[in-house]
Amino acid sequence: MVMKVEPLARAIAHLRQDHPGAWVILLTPQGRRLEQSWARQLAARDHLVMICGRYEGVDERVRNLVDEELSIGDYVLAGGELAALVVIEVVARLLPGVVGDVRSLEEESFSEGLLEYPQYTRPRVFQGMQVPEVLLSGDHERIRRWGGQESLRRTLQRRPDLLEGLELSEEDRRILEELRDEQRRGDRGAGAPSG
Repeated sequence: MVMKVEPLARAIAHLRQDHPGAWVILLTPQGRRLEQSWARQLAARDHLVMICGRYEGVDERVRNLVDEELSIGDYVLAGGELAALVVIEVVARLLPGVVGDVRSLEEESFSEGLLEYPQYTRPRVFQGMQVPEVLLSGDHERIRRWGGQESLRRTLQRRPDLLEGLELSEEDRRILEELRDEQRRGDRGAGAPSG
């Protein structure tokens, strides 16, 4: 099943007549991958319109009628509806008034290009797993430094691709090098025979 060009073209034309600044997006695995930085740019637009294909997608000529093609990842869905919901969630969170404390947006994964540091709640100890002592210290500067270091550590371990081309402070570069050294020492130790 391929969606026809004529009804989509009429819908887009009508929409642009009512909202001349509307930004029309075709959701497709062939599009630019949605990232937090691009979501910020989308959030600055007055009107977003998303075209969701189904099964085989849309007539190829629709691509000439949209402002951009967008993908939410390297996999295929049966339709674009779930992708549209993802875009709505990502973009809406960046709009004023949606998130209670806008400062929290600055501390989440990808806001600075890194994964977020680990989060903890009560109890202090659960099944032998403890909340890091620094988080119980009340020393906000130490906690901030710990969060930055753990964010770098988590990104290095789980998504090192995010570190490529990222602008880091001198302190963060030093910490990252220490973490890489620690990782290399751990890799060498993991291959050593025990006994």
